[in-house]
Amino acid sequence: MLLRQGTGTSAPRLIHRRPGCASSPPAIAPPRAGPDTPGVDPSNRRPRSLALSVVALVAGCADDPFSAPPPDGTADAGVDVPRIIRADVPVTPRDVPAVDAPRNTNPVVVGVVPDHGPFTGGNRVVVRGSNFTPESVVSFGGALVQPRDTTANDPGRLTVLPPAGRAGLVDVTVEVDGRTATLPQGYRYDAIQVEPSDGSPAGNTLITVRGLGTHFTDATAVTLDNLPCTGLRVGGPELLTCLTPAHPEARVDVTVVTGEERISVADAFTFTDSAESARGGLGGGPILGNINVTVLAGNTGDPIPNALVFLGDDPQVAPPRSTRTSDRGRASVGFPELRGPTTLTVSARCFSSQTVQVFDARNVSVYLYAQMIPACAAEGMPPESTPSRGTFGTQVSGELVWDGPNEFAPNPWRNVPEPRAGERRVARVFATTADILSTPNQPAAGGQVVEVVNPGYGGRGYPFSIATRPASLAIYAIAGIENNRDPSRFTPYIMGVARGVLGSPRAMITNVVVPMNIPLDHQTDVRLANLPPVTRDGPNRLRVEGFIDLGGEGVIARPDVTSYGRDVSDNFNLVALPPFSGPLADARLIVRATYGVTSGRQADGSEYISPPSSAVVIGSITTPDDTVRIDDWVGIPEFEAPGEGGRLPTDRTVRFAQRGNDPDMFSLSLSGDVLYWQTWAPGAARTFRFPDLSGVMGLRDLPTGAAYYMYLTGFRLAGFAFNEFRYNNLSQLYWSAYAARNLTFTR
Repeated sequence: MLLRQGTGTSAPRLIHRRPGCASSPPAIAPPRAGPDTPGVDPSNRRPRSLALSVVALVAGCADDPFSAPPPDGTADAGVDVPRIIRADVPVTPRDVPAVDAPRNTNPVVVGVVPDHGPFTGGNRVVVRGSNFTPESVVSFGGALVQPRDTTANDPGRLTVLPPAGRAGLVDVTVEVDGRTATLPQGYRYDAIQVEPSDGSPAGNTLITVRGLGTHFTDATAVTLDNLPCTGLRVGGPELLTCLTPAHPEARVDVTVVTGEERISVADAFTFTDSAESARGGLGGGPILGNINVTVLAGNTGDPIPNALVFLGDDPQVAPPRSTRTSDRGRASVGFPELRGPTTLTVSARCFSSQTVQVFDARNVSVYLYAQMIPACAAEGMPPESTPSRGTFGTQVSGELVWDGPNEFAPNPWRNVPEPRAGERRVARVFATTADILSTPNQPAAGGQVVEVVNPGYGGRGYPFSIATRPASLAIYAIAGIENNRDPSRFTPYIMGVARGVLGSPRAMITNVVVPMNIPLDHQTDVRLANLPPVTRDGPNRLRVEGFIDLGGEGVIARPDVTSYGRDVSDNFNLVALPPFSGPLADARLIVRATYGVTSGRQADGSEYISPPSSAVVIGSITTPDDTVRIDDWVGIPEFEAPGEGGRLPTDRTVRFAQRGNDPDMFSLSLSGDVLYWQTWAPGAARTFRFPDLSGVMGLRDLPTGAAYYMYLTGFRLAGFAFNEFRYNNLSQLYWSAYAARNLTFTR
């Protein structure tokens, strides 16, 4: 009888068994050699002086890998056949062939940490298991994680950013080289998202709660660890804001109750004095003798060792007013009489510099960004970030459907007027954007629909197909009259919306029906007043924009309803808005007014508005028929030294005037060639000083004769305190008003 037995990666071996011989393996087998085996030389993985005695092998039986070949000589060509081993003869390792058991290379998934997250996705989680590789493909509930959002930390851990998903439990799957492993119901999508996810134990942190399929009302109650969130304002069934209570440092549950609807998310908010949990910023209360500093790399998040940290304007000041960070990127600057407010600068070789002016917080966490200097690259500094594996979008297709007599065929566009000569009826199909800062893509061929259907098409409407971002979103279409020669001349008449579309990377979403039955016959009048003072170089142009906020499904941007003017006497009317009823019953209007300098037009016909500029954002408008008044502008800063194209003063101090209302905070960025320097200051600041780093070995100072670009922004945030600043405060999404100016100069 011939049986074929695999031996790891070696060739198969023919085993001969004689009748009456036992089929069990030998009682004693040689141990598998390995680096941790006693008496094993790692160079050849063989025991040095191990002797084995085979005591249970019956001579003449070929029941194991050490038996003789069959007498007829049948054996695989090219296969070593072991010799007969006698039980009474000691066996050395050279007599015993090593047999490696086949290794299981299938991926295994054992858990996800944390095991839940918001429906919007994008939170960082770790998938735990084994046999993972850098090419691993991860899916949540069948929705692919973007390849660039998947990082293999080691064979047992993958750090991923989950895609958007519907609330509830989903399977987590990892695929490696065609082999898959699934953890059933390994992850739960929460029905709400809390932003920011941490705040001061003193309370009064303004949080935004976004829902998907929720029903928030004025009667909704929000609690954090059973303590009420106060000052609640409902922006719609899927959007509300409130102020956190005071609470000791801890991670707590957030619960939202609306009637019988109760949503509770574990560990959704963290009360902490540490700014590190929010990826940088200030916190910890007033300075009482010391400042704790954490310095991390902006491209990788890794700690930066040996970064210089110093108080004041002199980088060569002696300790304890200066110090260097440890291998973990930590440092402490302190002495008994140290009190705030003070100024601190952090700088590291091959990285940018960061200055925080006039602050009073004992915890400072900053991110420095890599400088692309050849000398640093030659030394492998700074460490490179993980190469991106690319991203994938979502393809959405379906039909625009008009009401009419045809039940099984497309109906004519009777709610859009007949076009005149040189015009045509057109519908443009879009997906909601993530926020008001994102411009919707201009429709490609599949998103530009005309009142023509190819012969033989059997649908009820007019087909479309668009590529979009993978997220929770809505698909909408605007139909109207377009000028054949100038597509920017477009008059909208009718709108359609399909809600609740959930896109994931590489997904193909079909059969999305968009009913084209929402008339665009509403108007919001905007009244502007108390504009900031005009400086010597502007502003000279006003722009008012309208956005329709759908909460967790994103924003409908309407560049076609933007209004322009020169001064407050002009009429600023946002026309062709839909009623907030039916599929838009929970919608809210956001109005942004910008006062700046016009500098050309974009592809959709809207104008570029550049600094010097000031802007105000008002949201949560519940009806498109309101009159909105905008008058709380931030004054536009005006540089006094240096002037445009001038030189930096010898004392290295930038001075500016602030005419009009102060912001809550200033952020100044200085860039030139490969250098970058960022400074933060409270809204009362009027100067920025750049310390001279030329005397510190390894640090890069501002080269003389070089050209520099400086951008200064002052912004206002609800509930803001400078000494509790967080990096996410730098996002324009949080600003209720802001002003900006730029400058080029030399040194």
